[in-house]
Amino acid sequence: MFRIATALLLTASPLAAEGYYGSATLTFGQSETVGAPVALQGADGSLMTSRADLSFGHLAANGLYLQADIGFSTTDNGNSAPNTANRSNSLILRAGRDTARFSYGGFVGAVTSDHDNDATDDAMRMLGGIEGAWSLNERWVVNGHFGYMTGDRGSDSAATVTDGVFTGLGATFAVNDRLSLGTSLGYLNAKMDAPSTPVELWTLELRADYDIAALPGVSLFAAVQYGESHQKESIGPDDITDNTSIVLGITSRFGGKRAKTTSLTYLEPYLGNTGGILE
Repeated sequence: MFRIATALLLTASPLAAEGYYGSATLTFGQSETVGAPVALQGADGSLMTSRADLSFGHLAANGLYLQADIGFSTTDNGNSAPNTANRSNSLILRAGRDTARFSYGGFVGAVTSDHDNDATDDAMRMLGGIEGAWSLNERWVVNGHFGYMTGDRGSDSAATVTDGVFTGLGATFAVNDRLSLGTSLGYLNAKMDAPSTPVELWTLELRADYDIAALPGVSLFAAVQYGESHQKESIGPDDITDNTSIVLGITSRFGGKRAKTTSLTYLEPYLGNTGGILE
């Protein structure tokens, strides 16, 4: 129904013009969290995660592109109340130029988070940065980004000043016309508690995407993700938390060719779930 409604909308509107593109993605997964109180404020155990991503953009004939990405993420921790609904949302605006081999541009946006399923510790972070991609040949594409995050808005006024840098690298290999394999590494180094305590966040993902021949524009994917939160304490031992996730999802794409932009989705779960960097 979603694909049919989207096709009708695009056909009946000016957005059907050549160069416009979009996608909708649903992701579901389960994580195992082990470690210190940085992640979910001490709630070890199994975490159910889900997220939805919407993307829409325009790629002109000269390679200039404009794109908007909207994300919604939720983690449900049934093991330790009241940490049962950690939500985060994001809006990223992108602009740049995409050629046959190279892509480069910049982005600005915001990420909001609500921890512990209440109204006492929500926060907003503003971010901006640069990104780029390089097609080595018809099969290999590498990409990267570098950004800065800041923000002091939110109801958790005691520890909401967060400033830091984030960066990432990724690579995708097209095995054939339907199957592609990819990997990405994300890193964030920030401070919290106005701003005395450094926090490092690492993420690593291995992913496979498969296009369904019977449903043009629809693909399935599976990924394994590993993350580590490292809060460097001035007194006592550091807080280190490991998180391993297995996720499955489906993506529906429509429109023309899309720009080669990088994924920033690794930022949201950590800001929504990691008390050390948010609360």
